[in-house]
Amino acid sequence: MAIKFVIERREDNKAYGTLSWNEKKLRSGAISGPYGNKELPAGLYHVKRNGLIDKSTGDSAFCDSLFRCWFQLITPQFSTHRTELGIHPDGGDYIGTKGCIGIIDADTVPWYNALKSVPSNGYTALEVFDLA
Repeated sequence: MAIKFVIERREDNKAYGTLSWNEKKLRSGAISGPYGNKELPAGLYHVKRNGLIDKSTGDSAFCDSLFRCWFQLITPQFSTHRTELGIHPDGGDYIGTKGCIGIIDADTVPWYNALKSVPSNGYTALEVFDLA
């Protein structure tokens, strides 16, 4: 059972959509792009538990409004030149990411806790769909 990011619309080179994980009862608005190489490509990714990293509050781009700062690495299961893609709160002074999935909730602790619940050497899948 996978996490899904469905890109629903584009505006100002930003891809907006919904990030959901039905098994964990999570559903949030999310954004990808416009910085770096823009939004992440559609396809299948692995989300490994050992890729969940706590970040410093000094890295405000990775923090939510409650100053919970983290980054979850995602690994494409297809050929791409893109690296360092992930899921994280969309914080900081600018709206958007460098190709990651930025969760736009004020409180991202439920996502952090759900990702942390993945077994330590395990992973879950992430499917990215582009409907825009």
